[in-house]
Amino acid sequence: MAVAVLHESTTENDRPSPTASAGATGADRRAEVRLTAEDASWLHGARLKYGPEVRVIDISAGGVLIESNGPPLSRNSTVVFELSAQTGTTLMPARVLRSQQVTGDVTQTACSFKRPLSIDALAAVKESPTPAAAAAATRVGWQRVVARFRNGKVVRGYTNDFHPSKPHLHLTPEDQNGDAMFVVLTQLKAVFFVRDFAGDPSRVDSTEFDTANHGRKVEVKFQDGEVLRGTTLGYRKDGTGFFVQPADTASNNMRVFVAPGATRSVTFL
Repeated sequence: MAVAVLHESTTENDRPSPTASAGATGADRRAEVRLTAEDASWLHGARLKYGPEVRVIDISAGGVLIESNGPPLSRNSTVVFELSAQTGTTLMPARVLRSQQVTGDVTQTACSFKRPLSIDALAAVKESPTPAAAAAATRVGWQRVVARFRNGKVVRGYTNDFHPSKPHLHLTPEDQNGDAMFVVLTQLKAVFFVRDFAGDPSRVDSTEFDTANHGRKVEVKFQDGEVLRGTTLGYRKDGTGFFVQPADTASNNMRVFVAPGATRSVTFL
């Protein structure tokens, strides 16, 4: 069995809409609510039996989108996911809808569950006392981020339209409700996807790699001299942005998107 962790997609491909059943229509699939890693806070982990390690990109009642290392899975083949939540573990048989290599040895696979996944937590998101967080808590797809600009400016807030393939994002600062900033990625140094905005000021993240890390170990040196150590699956030498999961998996930073052109060097360890 292979352990899976929640992970944001690092590819430029559009996310497919997994089906709830073999007879579901295209309209049914589009109507399903898909949750990102942050929204699916109930999902503590997942396993793919008899297969490679996988990372859950998004999940719905009808299916799941994952990334894995290795060759693509056979279309229409059957796989079984073991989904772990606080209330227990659920085995979900699924059919492979599409599986393709997207970069390096990274494969993205869309699977349709053979029966609907029925859990109340599908609509759950994290709550926070701030006005913007209260608004975010009622909508699927919002993510808590800290945007660090190249000029040193820092903005903490929420976004619901970030994707590595997009040249920009809309960011609603944590102390505002509804007033979104239009941010061009080339203005940024990095986007930090965080557990909470406060964090623990006294905590110093370890640079030693945890056993739960997945991907290639990498050291990123930013233009301002800051160094980030972690693992990556989506790095390309063409200067595009990429995700890094910090070496210390207990860090307040769940993952970091390194903006295009923000690095001085990228070294694999």
